[in-house]
Amino acid sequence: MKKEKLVSIIVPVYNSESYIGNCITSILKQTYENIEVLLIDDGSTDGSGKVCNAYAQSDNRIRVVHQENAGPSAARNKGIEAARGEYVQFVDGDDTIEPGMTEAMVEALGEQHQLVICGFNNVIEEDGRLVSDETFCFYKTGSFEKEEVLKFFGELYRDYFIHFNWNKIYRSAIIMEHGLSFDTNVIRGEDMLFNLDYLEKCSRIKIIGNPFYNYMTSNSGSITSKFRPNLFENQQLLFQRTREFLQRNNAYTGKNMDLVEEFYTTRVMACFSNLFHPKSTLTSNQIKKHILKIMWDDQVNEKLGYFKRGDLEKLLVGFMIANRKVEWLYWYFIIRSTIRKMLNLFGAKSKKWI
Repeated sequence: MKKEKLVSIIVPVYNSESYIGNCITSILKQTYENIEVLLIDDGSTDGSGKVCNAYAQSDNRIRVVHQENAGPSAARNKGIEAARGEYVQFVDGDDTIEPGMTEAMVEALGEQHQLVICGFNNVIEEDGRLVSDETFCFYKTGSFEKEEVLKFFGELYRDYFIHFNWNKIYRSAIIMEHGLSFDTNVIRGEDMLFNLDYLEKCSRIKIIGNPFYNYMTSNSGSITSKFRPNLFENQQLLFQRTREFLQRNNAYTGKNMDLVEEFYTTRVMACFSNLFHPKSTLTSNQIKKHILKIMWDDQVNEKLGYFKRGDLEKLLVGFMIANRKVEWLYWYFIIRSTIRKMLNLFGAKSKKWI
């Protein structure tokens, strides 16, 4: 009987005492048994570390690493350093995976693929009650040369199949051979940058439709869950790196370019909205200075035409940017944020990636 190859499943853990148990249990229920579970406790101040230790005592496939808080990128990098498996998966500590995920991903990887991408479920809970369970599966499945994937990269990007590392399985040899790691200087989107670097080293990719990953929205902060002072700079970096990746691979053209830049305008909108977050420490004058910074940014102005391709709101915001209407933008987003706060009182919170 052919021995199963070892899969290292890396889980960064930080202050997730109330739900890390569900995450670990879902991993231990995998039908693929030859796994090692690397729980990287990133300086948790609650009981997360003790929970991890207790699970490790009950199953010898679990190893726990405790470190001072350094962020999710450093935690994942520590997991990569400690990994012994031929393949690597990542799972966030507040999420769960379906029992057949690892087995199906390994089977799909086979001998000819360097990367497998699967679908996922976006599960929204409020006070322990299921509010929404939406499934995301990419419409195009099968085995593809990297050059083929690059032709529909924009669609994968738009639909969030490139951004995260938890709906994928990787080969350790590629990560180690090319010294790939998560950038600890990037506060958000570091997993997407890792994926771009990894994808560049692939020759063949498999996409499967099964939604094996359960992305638990209520247990993690979204891009709108707290005020992020450097959000605009962060988004500028991510999009510039995406453009450079596509340009290096002769794929920043046609539909790819349009979909990436249309997505970019959505992120610019989020950056404006972030300035009016309830937890923002900015004064009205400081907010206006930030609006001016975004409004006069060369990249934003270069992509203004893509605002015209959006809905009425994007069209309006694009007009205000083009005509330097700082006061108009200021009051528009004040009214918008007030309405959103009222709506959030009666409905589910925003998705984590928004």
